[in-house]
Amino acid sequence: MEAVNGWSPQQVDDWMRGLDDSLQQYIPSFQQQQVDGEKLLRMTHQELLSLGVVRVGHQELVLEAVDLLCSLNYGVEADSLKIQVGTMRTAHHNLSSAVMQRRKNPEYQNKNSHQPSNEFLSAVVDLIAAAKSLLAWLDRSPLTSPNDFTSTRSRIIQLCLELTSTVQKDCTVYEMEEKILEVVSTPSSSSVCS
Repeated sequence: MEAVNGWSPQQVDDWMRGLDDSLQQYIPSFQQQQVDGEKLLRMTHQELLSLGVVRVGHQELVLEAVDLLCSLNYGVEADSLKIQVGTMRTAHHNLSSAVMQRRKNPEYQNKNSHQPSNEFLSAVVDLIAAAKSLLAWLDRSPLTSPNDFTSTRSRIIQLCLELTSTVQKDCTVYEMEEKILEVVSTPSSSSVCS
């Protein structure tokens, strides 16, 4: 995702089109004044007046939307796809480790148990949370890459659904762990997590 302060006047116009209908009347003025991302992020009441936005309610709507953009712009600089994937990779590793540690335990001999450990369930929840965070990052717009990540999104959602349904099945912990390991070890989940 491109940082807002790097937006062209056309990208600002596109953003304006997504705002409240009452603000659409100001798009020509923003176009005429060539308001780019940098100008937008520094917008004040006085500058809005010079752009013809005289109604205080309209000014507040624009400035609230700009405040959200400022938060997003900061988030884009501080938050990257690499960080999101790293978090997901860590959660993936922790889940696999939870299963392997449990299996190394001498008390694990009872493969007929139906009660998964809290550590195991927490690791599943952490992986799903990391996946949701990655999905939220991928859903940000505008993405500047020609790849819109549709297939990646769909596969992540599918894997999360499989994880969720697996831990809710009435089966032994061993069977549950086997299915979870199978899901998190599929080539597409591994490529998402690596």
